[in-house]
Amino acid sequence: MKKLLLLLLAANQLLSQDKLGYINSEYAGISSIYSNPTNFLNSKIFIDINIIGANAFIANNLVYYPKSTSSVLKNNFSNPGQNLKDVTKRGFAEFNVEGPSAGISFDNYSFGFFINGRSMAEAKVSKTLASYVLKTKDQSYFNENGIQNQRAFFGFGAWTEFGVNAAYMYRRNHYSFRNVGVNLKYLVGIAHASFRVNDADYDISNTGDLENVHAIISYKYNIPQWNAGKGIALDLGWSYTRMLEAVSNYSPNNKKISGCKHISYKYKLGASITDLGFINYKKNASSKKIEYDSGSINLDSTKANSFESIDQELSRVGNGLKTTSKNHFLALMPIGINVQYDYNFENNFFLNSSISVGPRIVGQLKRPDLVSITPRYDKKYFGAALPISLYNWTYPQVGFALRLGTNFIIGTDRAGYILGLVRNTYGANIYFNLKIALFTHCGQRKKRMKSTNDCISKDQPLLKNK
Repeated sequence: MKKLLLLLLAANQLLSQDKLGYINSEYAGISSIYSNPTNFLNSKIFIDINIIGANAFIANNLVYYPKSTSSVLKNNFSNPGQNLKDVTKRGFAEFNVEGPSAGISFDNYSFGFFINGRSMAEAKVSKTLASYVLKTKDQSYFNENGIQNQRAFFGFGAWTEFGVNAAYMYRRNHYSFRNVGVNLKYLVGIAHASFRVNDADYDISNTGDLENVHAIISYKYNIPQWNAGKGIALDLGWSYTRMLEAVSNYSPNNKKISGCKHISYKYKLGASITDLGFINYKKNASSKKIEYDSGSINLDSTKANSFESIDQELSRVGNGLKTTSKNHFLALMPIGINVQYDYNFENNFFLNSSISVGPRIVGQLKRPDLVSITPRYDKKYFGAALPISLYNWTYPQVGFALRLGTNFIIGTDRAGYILGLVRNTYGANIYFNLKIALFTHCGQRKKRMKSTNDCISKDQPLLKNK
């Protein structure tokens, strides 16, 4: 059991989070729609093409690399330590691959498509149960107090999504836009596994056996394979954009109406709900709920190290056992509720503030809660940001992001592991994107432009042939 806990809380040493330093940029293009489907509207990019991208994130409060002795820059890592504080133990890991995607922002609309591969793992163990498994409390403590109402959850999911994006400016005032947007996703399930202790009560005898046991346990799993399950999901978004100039007769990226002019915003306020959906697993799938009451279990003879061996061991525990089984199950997606605010200081500096909450749905993966403040410098061919965030309302983290042109983006929301000087390293994050961006340009030209990104103002007279 201890090995299982360590594995789920601390494995995958560089396994995404939210790309806080990049997704709110005016030049984020199609990458910005995952936090709010309306974000590509009024973009400074006319057409955005993502070639490839990846985003990896891991965080836990059990295993860490000691500060000062572990650093990526120094290429030095000492043996990891173990946090034995009497607290609830948590772990979260995510790894996403952003496949080919493209989007266009034109007039009052934006459209796009995307293909992503996603995987996520989560673990949560109550502090009492974790103390017993890790043996951080004396055995006499449990013999005297027993264990009551303890809970634990371990889960993993991997799937591919094929999606389309659409957004619309549904209301235009003299100086503002109101927008709605949606991402529709078709999901192909690959793997899902979850193990949930709903309730655990027991005493421990002098011989170490469990006595007076009451436990409610459920688990789901499938044999990993392509197209193991199918499902759907959607993201819904709304935003209000206050502009710097009058926009009554302005149509973004429309050269016939607005020429080459682009009006920036003073601030944006948005709200969204993401990953609202499910995957139905039917191929080589199993779901079981187990209730055991008023019995005893010999821990030395019970060695369940896989879902298959759990079934074998259950037959040995005797009376008081009730089980229900199915050969299919529904896996709900890890829902996110998000609010974003972005302010323009009108000197290429911006300040973004975002909140993301992952509600706990019984038996399903939960994404972390996050609140962030991100100062950002944004120009056409260069951008930099310094995201400062609070992970799960407790753990502060600082990152950075760099955008070189509109073609290469690299960043991290959790940069402590790079330096290894400030505090012990309990997690890491890194992401990148390779992209191609096309900007609107005026069509009536009398000479060849040096770059497709060049733009002549609609008020500037055209050169005449001699």
